[in-house]
Amino acid sequence: MTQIKFHPELSLTHNNAVYGVAFSNDGRQLASASLDNTVKLWKVADGAHVGTLKGHGDGVAFVGYLKDNRIVTASLDKSLKVWSADGVLEATLAGHQDYLTSAAVARTGAIAASGSFDKTVRLWDASSKGSIGVLTGHEAAVHAVALSPDGSFVVSGGSDRSLRLWDVESRKLRVAMTGHNATIEAIAFAPLGDLIASGDGEGRLRLWKTDGTLADSFDSRSPRIRSLAFSPDGQQLAAGGADGVVRLWNVADRSELGKVSAHKNTVYGLAIAGDGKLLASAGFDRTVRLWRLAVD
Repeated sequence: MTQIKFHPELSLTHNNAVYGVAFSNDGRQLASASLDNTVKLWKVADGAHVGTLKGHGDGVAFVGYLKDNRIVTASLDKSLKVWSADGVLEATLAGHQDYLTSAAVARTGAIAASGSFDKTVRLWDASSKGSIGVLTGHEAAVHAVALSPDGSFVVSGGSDRSLRLWDVESRKLRVAMTGHNATIEAIAFAPLGDLIASGDGEGRLRLWKTDGTLADSFDSRSPRIRSLAFSPDGQQLAAGGADGVVRLWNVADRSELGKVSAHKNTVYGLAIAGDGKLLASAGFDRTVRLWRLAVD
């Protein structure tokens, strides 16, 4: 069986827990979002710190790159911010009535989505710099959101243990998916937009088709899943847990391809670069780790 090794490349630090990480579209830059209220920008080649985005009034829970390399951040201060590629603040997007817990950006266009303790999912246009919809229906806090690659659909999950798939244009619910027995804390959309992964507080991973059909359910071997990321080709799924371990799974047969004790405790963020060769992990231990993935 093919196994993948995690070779350590870089270790980067913040002054508080790191909740999110993202690669720029060309893979040359890495952004990390922290509870120290900042987002730091790093050169992937050597780990050089090249900028800090400041302006949020509370911890930053998410960072992502739009297609044009603008940066979107989301914070516990209930707002999202849009920054130019070189770190100049362009807009602040606000509307949530409680802590903003999660966010996502589409791979194309300028659509962003956010989830909150206020039980809603909000949709935003980062170009017009405004709200384009509020999605209601969850019965408890929303802890995770993900956008399909083309921005057509958003999926959300949280404390009510349900996943909801929404049509972005009509802002209508397409399908509700149930089956998790614990809070859903991580969601990822596959690169082709044909599969959704979800992870919960009991360490259960589920794979769903976009018609709401359950494709599979399996034990992640972690006590609690807090982050997920598909490889660019959609063939692998990385999962980060409360045990500090990152595991890489084969999507086709659900076999474990490799694992690494990446952090001292919870892994809150994961990202895989566009070439599929680098994985970044973000931890409660205030570090960002960069790993080179290689076939054993």
